[in-house]
Amino acid sequence: MLKQLSAPLSDMRRIKLSNRNSQRSLLPFFWILVSAYTVFLIYTIYKSPNISFEDIFGGISISIASVISVYLWCAGKAFGLPIFPLFSITYLWTCAIPLVTDNPSILKYDNSERLLVGLTVSGFLLLATFIWYQFVNNFPHPEEKYRVLDIKRGDNLFLSILVIANFYTITSLAGWLNIDSGSFSIIRGAILGLTAIATFAMSYRYGSGKLSSTNRSLYITSIVLLAIVNTISLLLVNALTLCLISVVAYSVGKGKFPVISTIIMLGIFSVLHAGKAEMRELYWQQAVEPWEYPSRYVEWIEFGFKDIFQESKEVESEQSLLERASVIQQLLLTQSETDKGKPLLEGITYAIIPQLLVPRIFNSEKITSHEGTSILNIYYGRQTRKDTQSTTIGWGLLAEAYANFGLWGCVLLAFISGAGYGYVSLLSVNAPVFSDRYLFAILVLSYAFQTEFTAGVYVAALFQSSVTLLGFVLVFMKVKKRELVES
Repeated sequence: MLKQLSAPLSDMRRIKLSNRNSQRSLLPFFWILVSAYTVFLIYTIYKSPNISFEDIFGGISISIASVISVYLWCAGKAFGLPIFPLFSITYLWTCAIPLVTDNPSILKYDNSERLLVGLTVSGFLLLATFIWYQFVNNFPHPEEKYRVLDIKRGDNLFLSILVIANFYTITSLAGWLNIDSGSFSIIRGAILGLTAIATFAMSYRYGSGKLSSTNRSLYITSIVLLAIVNTISLLLVNALTLCLISVVAYSVGKGKFPVISTIIMLGIFSVLHAGKAEMRELYWQQAVEPWEYPSRYVEWIEFGFKDIFQESKEVESEQSLLERASVIQQLLLTQSETDKGKPLLEGITYAIIPQLLVPRIFNSEKITSHEGTSILNIYYGRQTRKDTQSTTIGWGLLAEAYANFGLWGCVLLAFISGAGYGYVSLLSVNAPVFSDRYLFAILVLSYAFQTEFTAGVYVAALFQSSVTLLGFVLVFMKVKKRELVES
């Protein structure tokens, strides 16, 4: 009897040790990146003449709070997909770095207000990290059965999804699709969700060396083309998100961070961002046909390098990449206005969420998913209603939480994000990569990068993608015993 019990326990220890060692292989890269970031942060502080002690304290405290969960995961002290660590690390470029640079939208607030915002963000991250860790420091026993996709069939299906995503994006940007708005919204949401899942799954299998040479070539071709066609829309966020998903998945599968590839990728996006303003002036929301891509990119790259190397040009209407990524100014705004007596919204931007879950084909007058963002911008004087119809100023979940319920809203968001991401990560522990649990975790991970989403946008997009995934699971997956599943 003792031997029968010890065998499964021994297997569990072996599996746990294997997972831990796989994650710990990324720890050296973590320290390299932390060291590089530290040097960058010190240089930024040194080069910022208007920086105060409060800014330095806030930037450093946010930075430390942001990377604690990343360290815990890379050290093998937390298990499952690193969803919360990726969510947490976005606060480096959305909050920490902007606080220690001469960002005019931040410097207009006094030192005490900037100190408070630093404490708010770092406190939120620390509390959320603590809650997340209560879920992911466990290593549960594998389930006896999983609903999974056959490995060979899965590779072919996910490659097909990437091909379909490319076809859809190309035809949509060219204006060749003639679909009503309700159907278009559903199709777009379904493709975006499945594309994120397919990108992660194939990148993971590529990194772990489990793709055939043919499928590896097809995958690389598909993902590069997908980045190109998504970028040509002049909205960089979708392409950047897919590239980040690829990097994360490859790193998890390979046990090695692709430093050189990531630097090249960020360099390309920096050049494209630098020339984005001029390109939008010429081509914003204009149809672009496939044979026009080369000339557009040549023109775009020229604008980018001209903007970067033209020393006499000061920053004008178009912000730098880091300033554009910043959302801490929204939290500063809400805290400052609240201190001056402006009432909190008391959940107004959350109350619209149930309406957003109804498909547009059933309600032609449905509000947009960005209605919550519009409410915030109008209420705090950032935009008029007319302005919101053409431009969206992002807020992020934390600033929205404060705008609705103050510091208690931030505490509530810490509990929800920590517990939510922790629970979903726990589902992925020991689950095969092509199982329903793991694919759902991938889907949630793909939204962890979305730093400007308000709750309405986040919930509506995740709900729509989850429904699509559910249909995919029911149609293509079968229940199998664990010992028959190849992960």
